[in-house]
Amino acid sequence: MNNPDYSNADKALIKSLKKGRIDAFKAIFRLYERRLYYFVFSYAKSEYIAEEITQEIFIKIWEEREKIDLNKSFHSYIFTLTKNRTFNYLRDASRREVIRKELWNNVSKEYEHIENNLFYSEYQKVIEDIVEALPQSKRSVYRLSAQQGKSHSEIASLLGLQIKTVKNHLWKAKETIKLQLRPHVENIIKFLCLFFFS
Repeated sequence: MNNPDYSNADKALIKSLKKGRIDAFKAIFRLYERRLYYFVFSYAKSEYIAEEITQEIFIKIWEEREKIDLNKSFHSYIFTLTKNRTFNYLRDASRREVIRKELWNNVSKEYEHIENNLFYSEYQKVIEDIVEALPQSKRSVYRLSAQQGKSHSEIASLLGLQIKTVKNHLWKAKETIKLQLRPHVENIIKFLCLFFFS
């Protein structure tokens, strides 16, 4: 099968398109839709993006049909339009990804700050409630470590426990605090994501 002669087809179709004839638009759509789709896909490697951009291009063609220059190749025009839109999309997507990564890094640092400065943050009441609900042995170990700065060996001596048991209690207490504190930290993350990406 011979390839369609796009330059010859352009002239008659574009004249009709500029007059607002829907049959001309449909003919152009059938002529170019698959070619544009695969053109975008070759850059974006995404079926979704290829479909989205292809649709956007045809919407733009219809909306700006009266501005199309009959003295220039429509074939070159539509592919240049598609290439520019694709590159702009990919550039913007890359920027959004950089912003997301930067935001996540900042939020992660803030989470560490909250964790490392537990009793000096606005979460003191929440954390205190979590600690209060811990089993007595874990609560005692945690308070001696976090509030009084006692070493593992000092805590073991004070409570009559083995150092290994102290470490185990302290680890489990911290895991419980982190797990129960997470929803409060996630609220911050959700707020920031809504602020930056809505």
